Amino acid sequence: MSAVAVAPQRASLSRRLVTSAPVALLWLLFAVANFQNWRETHVPLGLGATALELVIAGLFVVRRDAITTSRAPLAWVAAIVGTFGMLGARPQYAPVGGLEPLYLALQVAGAVLGGWAVATLGRSFGLVAANRGIRTGGPYRFVRHPLYAAYVLAETGYVLENPSLRNAVLFGLVMAVQGIRMTVEEHWLSADASYREYARTTRWRIVPFVL
Repeated sequence: MSAVAVAPQRASLSRRLVTSAPVALLWLLFAVANFQNWRETHVPLGLGATALELVIAGLFVVRRDAITTSRAPLAWVAAIVGTFGMLGARPQYAPVGGLEPLYLALQVAGAVLGGWAVATLGRSFGLVAANRGIRTGGPYRFVRHPLYAAYVLAETGYVLENPSLRNAVLFGLVMAVQGIRMTVEEHWLSADASYREYARTTRWRIVPFVL
């Protein structure tokens, strides 16, 4: 997979705020739709998913400039769709099997895991495959991609809580793209000797002893 490394360029905060405006708008529309249904149904629809997406959107604004960044089109498409695709989902409260507490728990677990992962990353968080420094603490001691695990938990819980054709299609697309994104990211980071050593000692990608 070809990619080009580019020297980091420092973007001003004002420029980042402008480029982040579409993301903020998508998150706001997603949150408002869920909160309106929350008020109508008296059920905290999408609570965990909304919290996780807020954390991701916030880190997107203050992320650190990369040491190297991939310019491969596939990497950029996968990053954008994988990170923000589920913001197009909408509440359709009809929990599969009536297991609402389970689906809420999955979302909250995803939000907690995602918060732990991004707290460990700090401003090293990024979207596209890039080297912003290798992190091996926190949940990264157990799996190489805990943030992707958080997406799976929160978004699975959201779709099972709000089953609809729209949400199911988005979920399938986002999960497929996340797999591509993870592969691209590992390919890119493997150029760093410290990451290769980390990958050797931390075998599992998203689920310990499974995957």
